[in-house]
Amino acid sequence: MYLNTIRNGILLFCLLLTHLTFSQDNDNSTAYSLEECVTFALQNAVAIKNAYIDMQSADASVNEIRADGLPQITGQVQFIDNYNLQKTLLPENFFDPEGSESVLVPVQLGVRFSGNVGVTLNQLIFDGTFFLGLKAAKTYKELAQKNMERSKIETVEAVTKAYYNALISEERLKLAEENYNRLDTLLRQTTAMFENGFSEKIDVDRIRVNMNNVKSQLANIEQMNQVSLILLKFQMGMKVSDPITLEGKISDVKDEFLQIDGREDINYNNRIEYSINQTQIELDKLNIKRYNVGYLPSLYAFAGIGANSGAQEISNLMNFGDYWFSNGNYGFTLSIPIFDGLRKKYQIEQARLTLLKSENNSWNIENMIETELAQAQIALESNITILNSERDNMELADEIYRVSNIKYQEGVGSSFELVDAETSLTQAQTNYYNALYNALIAKIDYLKAIGELGSE
Repeated sequence: MYLNTIRNGILLFCLLLTHLTFSQDNDNSTAYSLEECVTFALQNAVAIKNAYIDMQSADASVNEIRADGLPQITGQVQFIDNYNLQKTLLPENFFDPEGSESVLVPVQLGVRFSGNVGVTLNQLIFDGTFFLGLKAAKTYKELAQKNMERSKIETVEAVTKAYYNALISEERLKLAEENYNRLDTLLRQTTAMFENGFSEKIDVDRIRVNMNNVKSQLANIEQMNQVSLILLKFQMGMKVSDPITLEGKISDVKDEFLQIDGREDINYNNRIEYSINQTQIELDKLNIKRYNVGYLPSLYAFAGIGANSGAQEISNLMNFGDYWFSNGNYGFTLSIPIFDGLRKKYQIEQARLTLLKSENNSWNIENMIETELAQAQIALESNITILNSERDNMELADEIYRVSNIKYQEGVGSSFELVDAETSLTQAQTNYYNALYNALIAKIDYLKAIGELGSE
């Protein structure tokens, strides 16, 4: 049930993140919404693929152990050419009653060619380590499934953060282009005013300096935008050379998405790390039982059927009627451990110490979860406060620039005042989008901390 909850959570997380309600562009097959990026990553990210391979390996491990409980049938065909038979010394009177007992005669026993065929069957009836090992293998399979869910959560987290970063880089690039175009227009106007004697050269130079600074910033932001898309494609498991564009814009993010849900109780089982450790504890307990059942007897049944032959000529060996003799047997093997030099005793002691470490890790994970939650909540609250402040600053800076531009156009304001207002607006915009990105990252970290990275 827990794994189903996690799987559903991954899907719900995709829906939660669609607070970015982007418009669809059916003509551009490379335009991705956040939900589409996450879906692509869950299908193509290397970490997900490797986790799936681990799950398949765990399935194969269970089947491998189960195979030990099935009948083990072995066939054998053997042909022997005794081209130089070993000689044996026998007393002379063995062949001749009148011969001497002290005289030894070398004699070759056996035939040159011999062969045998047979089929043997072994069947486990009772072996405590087998049945316990089968249970442990199934638990190991569950552990592999949980590791898959952890990989999915980590992939969703990485893709979401990279997506927001790319969206904000696009928005900053758009603003930088607008700022550059605005300054370009202002430079042409001021130059014309200077040429007509209504402005001073220092006004033109001041605007040109500011425009060169914005041009450098624009080039830097263009590079950052390209890098952010490359990082996003890497997190998605997409080839870096493949084209990609993003749907919508960062301003489509709803304020409700950044709100904090008040939570008093912590459910540790909501965190995949805690659940994985609980499964590890179960495996450690099974390991102790495995060594304990090693003191119990084991019982196996066996049966065999075959035929053997011998001849001096190889052609006679192929005569299945006269030279081949059948044989068969069946029985049981009961193995009773008596003394193993205290090996299992020390194996049990080591297994118990391993279990103790896992139980200590459980407490440490609980403490880590509480610490991460407290940090994430503080960080989110702080970043929301900063975001609201930077939004107000950006709106004020925009208004100051608007008024300064009007005053400059009407000849009652200076170019210095206008350039300073433009610089403040650019800085306020940069600060706002940095604060927005930090708030979004803090929200994702908060969802991960409460174990609901994927649920509403």
